[in-house]
Amino acid sequence: MPAFPIKTSVTIIVDGTDISADLSPDLLSFSYGDKADGEADDISITLKDPEARWAGSWTPEANLKLAAYIIAVGGPTPGSLFCGEFYADSFRFSGAPNTVAIRAQSIPLDTPVRRKRKSRAWEKMDLRAIAAQIARENSLELFFDAQDTGQTLDRRDQDHESDLEFITKLAKDAGLSVKIEETRIVIYDKKAYEQKDPVSTLTLKASPILSWEFSSEHSERYKSVTVAYRDPQQKKKKSAASHATETGGTASRNPAVMTYTATDPHAPEAAQEYEEKKRAKSMDEARSMAKAKLRELNQNAVTGSITMVGDPSKAAGEVIALAGFGNFDGNWFIEGATHDVSGSGYTTRLELRKCQREAS
Repeated sequence: MPAFPIKTSVTIIVDGTDISADLSPDLLSFSYGDKADGEADDISITLKDPEARWAGSWTPEANLKLAAYIIAVGGPTPGSLFCGEFYADSFRFSGAPNTVAIRAQSIPLDTPVRRKRKSRAWEKMDLRAIAAQIARENSLELFFDAQDTGQTLDRRDQDHESDLEFITKLAKDAGLSVKIEETRIVIYDKKAYEQKDPVSTLTLKASPILSWEFSSEHSERYKSVTVAYRDPQQKKKKSAASHATETGGTASRNPAVMTYTATDPHAPEAAQEYEEKKRAKSMDEARSMAKAKLRELNQNAVTGSITMVGDPSKAAGEVIALAGFGNFDGNWFIEGATHDVSGSGYTTRLELRKCQREAS
């Protein structure tokens, strides 16, 4: 089995003060979860508390700001990792022996972007403009890393939803992903990220891999998604006439009702079909929605996880290549990276999904 780094340390900073020396004697474990999208990054710290000080006068305040680093010296993958800044969220006390578990996440607890529910209508704006306004209203920056189509949405209703729920829903319709960090909203094209060159290759029996697992869920595979929508400018229904629009896609169109079907030519014949009704103003918009939904449904058809000797360079949102795993060789997208430090050493667990080939 590959050797662990010679020495791994964790640095914890609270409000600008390094408290690592105070925590180190009682530190049982530290974990950092790095997520690609949909969830906040988080850290958890488990400490011995033999004198019940953490359960008493040392209990931290909720929303306390923390910063954390992992430093690995020696071994196959030395380096340092800045985990980020976090806000204390929960505290769990248990015994015997007495311990305290502190959990913190990358989004402040009191931020309105995910807690305040709103109802309002958005008209004649594109996704980027809506995201920019939401960012301004929540005192956040917008990092928009996707092709800007400039496609105007005729109307979208935010119905008793938080700004985070609403913008995530719009981004999914466009095939984009959303992540909220401390000071900014990140919207990016996961499909484009999947097409990037791998940052590294993990080879079975050659790389410091401790365990691995892969899963292929053929029963959950979809071969097509059909989006049906009504032209908002038309009032009456008429019978629809179907015609081909492009390879792999078909559409039925009349003055009132339209549909677009996106297909995955690589899906097995027995794969499922999916239909949904959406609000759209054009065939281009329906095509984008159908392709995005098909991709979303199939993105977890082939998944895996790898636990390896701690590697500070591994991060969510990157592509790695696998070799020596037979049918599972190829490029994989890192959905999540969990870095664990304890008395047993430092390990990194990667949650993976196979990079998809583009559907028609």
